[in-house]
Amino acid sequence: MYDGGFLAIKQRDIIFKNGDKRIFEYCVRPDSVTILPFDEKGRLLLIREFRYESGKYVWFLPAGSVDKGEKPALAAKRELQEETGFGARKWRKIFCRSSGSNFILWHVHVFVAKDLFVSKKDGDEEFPIEVVPTSLKKAVKMALDGTIENEFIAYHIIRLNEMLKSGELEW
Repeated sequence: MYDGGFLAIKQRDIIFKNGDKRIFEYCVRPDSVTILPFDEKGRLLLIREFRYESGKYVWFLPAGSVDKGEKPALAAKRELQEETGFGARKWRKIFCRSSGSNFILWHVHVFVAKDLFVSKKDGDEEFPIEVVPTSLKKAVKMALDGTIENEFIAYHIIRLNEMLKSGELEW
């Protein structure tokens, strides 16, 4: 139906168990990456970005799209550098999740990064990004109390915290 530079809108026929057939429309977008980077003091690097739609700064983690032909790990390294001005010597992919929607289809690859080093901050954002080192405990509180409004970012922080508490993730 539509094939844009970033999104495509497609249709497919769905046949139900009773034989009924319906056309289903959905949107496909490139996969994305989200990075949970930790500095030498064990603080999570949250970022604040201005969002034109809401007219205010909002909390995020470094994240972005996987370019066509790019591996998610390389996209994560690129996005961390572009949005925070840091690279990392230690990387670990901790999970991959789908969008959880039948309307917009894509996967999010989530990484943890440690042993950071200064790199050139060279992003393509319209407004400056503020990097805010934050304790994981405070980040979890921000995710739970709604200070971090983006449900995906809040989920990633809470899930990482649970993985650390349960011993599922160790460095």
